[in-house]
Amino acid sequence: MLTVLSPEDVDLVAGLRKVSELMPGIAFDIVMETLPPKSEREFGRILIALGETLSDRAERRCPPEQAIGGHGTTDSLGPQ
Repeated sequence: MLTVLSPEDVDLVAGLRKVSELMPGIAFDIVMETLPPKSEREFGRILIALGETLSDRAERRCPPEQAIGGHGTTDSLGPQ
């Protein structure tokens, strides 16, 4: 069965790919304390936007009785 992604999902996947590409360099710059504050803020805004998009998408996909009001903190990803 072929799944067709919505334009929003295509944008979400593109954003996640971009973050995964940027993450090694960002992590290195954080460790080395060479990440400029402007870049750190910009990357933070990208992560926040992706997080909100993911959370909203999950809420739409979840049956109403399982939806978490607002931005819940339930973590089913396991140990980090």
